Amino acid sequence: MRPRRRPLLLLSLVLLLACSCGGSDDGDSAESTAAASTAVTAIPDKTIVIDNFDFAPETLQVRVGDTVTVDNRDASEHTVTATDKSFDTGTLATGKTTFTVTKAGRFEYVCEIHPFMPRRVIQVSA
Repeated sequence: MRPRRRPLLLLSLVLLLACSCGGSDDGDSAESTAAASTAVTAIPDKTIVIDNFDFAPETLQVRVGDTVTVDNRDASEHTVTATDKSFDTGTLATGKTTFTVTKAGRFEYVCEIHPFMPRRVIQVSA
């Protein structure tokens, strides 16, 4: 073989090997599965979800007169209690309850049973 053809042959061999090592698309399907899972567990408007000793979303936007659903997905009991006491679900076991928003403003809320849980906000417009 002539010396000029060796680099070209070597480059062709490297490219052929690189193309044949494309791998699987398991990463893509895992990402798709994760995205689908997130979509299934998305939080509906006007819903506070309690899961793994956390509230979601961080801020809930509602209007006066709206009904807010609280969905406790933990095995433990919790409360959703405004720090100014303007609303309080009382003790909620696993399951759902609702309350109606009665006044406008920005309200922090907590779980009175578990004060280590993060504080979250309900922003209420008139």
